[in-house]
Amino acid sequence: MKKHLIMLPLLALALTSCGGNNNPSTSGGDSSSSSSSSEPAWTGKTNADFEKAKTTYTKGGVEYQLNRNSLYKNQDAPHLDPMSKESHVMVVPFGFTDRTAVQTQANIDRIQKCFMGTTEEIRAVGGWESLASFYNKSSYGKTKFGGQVLPTWCVYEGTTTQFNGGGVKAAEYAKTWYEAEYAKANHGALGADAHPISWFDADNDGFLDLVWVVYSAKTVQGTDWWAYVTYTTNKKGTATSPNVKTLGWASIDWLDKGFGGYDPHTFIHETGHTFGLDDYYDYNGAWAPMGGVDFMDHNLGDHSMYSKFSLGWTAPLIVNDTARITLHPGTTTGDCFLLPSPGYNGTAFDEYMMVELMAPVGLAEQDYKNGYESTAGFSEPGIRITHVDARAYSNDPNKPLTTNPEDGIDVRFDNSKGGRASGSYHAYHDWMTREDGSKFYCPEFSLMESSFSEATNWTTSNTYNASNKTLFKKNARFNLKPNDVWAKNFMPSGTNLWNKAKTITSWTNTQKDDTQKSTIDETCTFNYSLKVISVEPNAEYGYEAVVEVTANAY
Repeated sequence: MKKHLIMLPLLALALTSCGGNNNPSTSGGDSSSSSSSSEPAWTGKTNADFEKAKTTYTKGGVEYQLNRNSLYKNQDAPHLDPMSKESHVMVVPFGFTDRTAVQTQANIDRIQKCFMGTTEEIRAVGGWESLASFYNKSSYGKTKFGGQVLPTWCVYEGTTTQFNGGGVKAAEYAKTWYEAEYAKANHGALGADAHPISWFDADNDGFLDLVWVVYSAKTVQGTDWWAYVTYTTNKKGTATSPNVKTLGWASIDWLDKGFGGYDPHTFIHETGHTFGLDDYYDYNGAWAPMGGVDFMDHNLGDHSMYSKFSLGWTAPLIVNDTARITLHPGTTTGDCFLLPSPGYNGTAFDEYMMVELMAPVGLAEQDYKNGYESTAGFSEPGIRITHVDARAYSNDPNKPLTTNPEDGIDVRFDNSKGGRASGSYHAYHDWMTREDGSKFYCPEFSLMESSFSEATNWTTSNTYNASNKTLFKKNARFNLKPNDVWAKNFMPSGTNLWNKAKTITSWTNTQKDDTQKSTIDETCTFNYSLKVISVEPNAEYGYEAVVEVTANAY
């Protein structure tokens, strides 16, 4: 579902460089497991020879987190902290005077189990995972999605037809209602054990950690009666009365998608936005860069290793030399590595290739084996290679930050072809011009597929479903030699040039496609090759893969 963001002004000049040496730094996050390949014999570099990427930075002698929420804090729009062990989310069952049949205690109990229940509690009623259990597992225990489902319906004094203003109005209404009820004897409908509203600001930043509004009205696509995450323009509140900032808004109908009415998939997806993640499908309906198989695409499986890296839940190995790297399934271990672009800044917010082992285990098992709605998962293990361009910017989207991504406020690209030209997303897009003069827009996160079809692939269809054939299996190879299929079809340049080879120098008029001026650094190329040595069952982790990287391959 769409995430509504603040419009930002676009400025007129950008300068960035592709030059410089790789400068990886050590992080306190997870890394790929130690190499254990014995066939064929290998005496070169392995996992232990490479450093981890950074998920923190130090300023003034103080260590800070560097993740998607860090960027939003810099634009005064804090989201849910992905590294918090003490989030207090306010989940509001929100009703209307014409929806009394839905506004039952039984439905509050359903919301409770789907948001805050343990794995055992939700599976006892036919469900899968709750939001709390999903995010505890997906983050490897680094975040705790906690809080309270309010014990009663907050009912708007009017009908659904009389209500307008969507999630923002509902969240503000709920806050005022909560404070009024809390002021009553025994805290009114909230009950004697109710928390003061300040409890929902666990980090004491003047904002409620997150308000999740679950409304009783029916879902209507294309209207405000949909599912989305947004935030207000409120300034900080007081210690005793924090203000609403980030909020989720979705109908209780979404719980009925499957699992006997205990299906939180949509709410898990939207909560990904509250941590700061983007959608990985195309709002403009032109292509499918991740082929549907991701929780921020078609709501299934688990979050990708790129998502987890950008939230600070794992730190990939930076593999910039010839080596054999051992991987276990990322969904359960955090294992992954990246191939850095020239001048890589050592963080999630730059350009690189991400390499991870996909497998139907852990959180991914249910959806990968059975599919979810119309999307199939990866029912077999294999290596997924993705191209990430998450370069951050500060005040000018045309000017990526190269040495100080901690000062960023957003990433330059999303996965909508041509960018977000309207709506509340920052209206920014960029492209690489190919040899034939055509323009290929730069996505944030996209597949390098093992099996390529000229007829149907993610660049040609917005309904494209990645499959087991997308993954690289034993003896499969990958490179971006000029004129090979991956470079020609999946890289924006149509060659082995990284996106950052392009520097925007000016716009001659307004920011329209035909007025952009730029230069290209022809030396800014991808020169690695990969070979999958093995993908085998493993007693401890389910599966284990060994990938051979060759640096300076061509």
